Amino acid sequence: MPVVGIDLAWSDRHPSAGCAVTRDGTVIDEVSLGDDDEIVAWIEGHAPTTVGIDAPLLVPNAEGMRPCERELQRVYGSRGAGAHPANRRLLQRTSGRVRGEDLAARLPDHRDPWAGWSGTLLEVYPHPALVEAFDLDRRLRYKRVPAAERPDRLRDLRAHVERLAGARPPLSGPTVEIPADVGGRAAKAVEDRLDARICAWVALVWDVRGPGGIRLFGDAASGHVAVPTVRIGA
Repeated sequence: MPVVGIDLAWSDRHPSAGCAVTRDGTVIDEVSLGDDDEIVAWIEGHAPTTVGIDAPLLVPNAEGMRPCERELQRVYGSRGAGAHPANRRLLQRTSGRVRGEDLAARLPDHRDPWAGWSGTLLEVYPHPALVEAFDLDRRLRYKRVPAAERPDRLRDLRAHVERLAGARPPLSGPTVEIPADVGGRAAKAVEDRLDARICAWVALVWDVRGPGGIRLFGDAASGHVAVPTVRIGA
């Protein structure tokens, strides 16, 4: 049974990216996805054991930060990998709803990680995942960078994702092409595709290693973020 990763856009006006990976770490499907119906159909079509999504999946707080984000900031803030605050007022103002919650509600066969090892729905944040996996002093800077820097930043991200082939469990897939002059929507599509691979790898770590390979920030009542504790080659 595969696992899947989703880099979820906050609004269905923008594309999301999906990545499906076999249990031996082979990427078998990568797609651009639209509205929630399309995303749910794609996920259910793969019948995954674990789903990792880069989006807030539970946001009970009207304002401020969730406990998981405060914990991430405490642990990874000095390395630039703390999480942005997620609250209902911000998300509803931005996209009119809390999309991750809506999507999670449509995946009843997948539950938060406190409900058990199998059939799990993980909230993933790629920055601390990469910082932890590669023991980085600072997060990789590839979002919101000057246009002239974008191709090099994306190639750096791609190089790190390709090195996940040496992780346990590994992740390997076809080379993500990055043209020398990539920019605009094409650059965003590359970023989303690579982020979806990271989400799928975190889901795979949980699937193969279980709670021993993941640190869960937060709790079942207020939301969580799953960060892998495995290092490349370990």
